[in-house]
Amino acid sequence: MRKLNCWEFKKCDRQPGGAKADELGVCPAAISEEADGINGGCYAGRICWAVGGTFCGGEIQGSFAKKLLNCMTCNFFQEVKLVEGLSKFELLMPGQELKPNDPESNE
Repeated sequence: MRKLNCWEFKKCDRQPGGAKADELGVCPAAISEEADGINGGCYAGRICWAVGGTFCGGEIQGSFAKKLLNCMTCNFFQEVKLVEGLSKFELLMPGQELKPNDPESNE
């Protein structure tokens, strides 16, 4: 079975050529070449939680540090984690790291 990308799973239609791309803009997850293939997705389609500026819950989300806790409760995040399994699941993009004392995460 083919793995769905976030824009397919959530039906947000913000991928290039999507029904809402002109109105809301193209989602950064749908064009992030550096994340292509991570967790088996197209661009950052299966690691959207690591990309700032995605559109969830009816509004544009902030930086990775600001949105991660919300994303971890998302049904798509949980699905990717389950399908990939703990040994293959990628939480971060290349070069990204979690910084527990990051002042941006407390804003």
